[in-house]
Amino acid sequence: MAEVDDDVRAVAAKISSPWSRIEWSSFDPLQCLIEDVPHDHHAAFLHTGARAGPDSDVYLCWCDGSSTQWLEDLECCMHRPDPLGTGCTIFTGHPGRCDWQYIDPEQVAAQAQADQLIKAWGLSRLFKSPD
Repeated sequence: MAEVDDDVRAVAAKISSPWSRIEWSSFDPLQCLIEDVPHDHHAAFLHTGARAGPDSDVYLCWCDGSSTQWLEDLECCMHRPDPLGTGCTIFTGHPGRCDWQYIDPEQVAAQAQADQLIKAWGLSRLFKSPD
């Protein structure tokens, strides 16, 4: 877990995004996205990234035993068509799995397809997802 340093947050706020709305993490402090196995490099989603196609997200990064924090604008495998079928783009070489690898892929695929149809047909959601 890490509290975002004020100077790092100020730099992060200056990173532009191709999207009209930048989504910031709602967590404070931020928690590393890798499961609880020994590792020293940590990363946590901070806000929507600066690139589209492939989409990226800005991650706060830090190492155990150091107060230094830095930002990385990374392509997130969750933005890929088959997010669970590709290697993690953030934690390459780490011994654990990203938290989203525990998501039920069939439910994620069904929800994504439903969302695409709703958008294509110009409908609004009449119901809320059960998750």
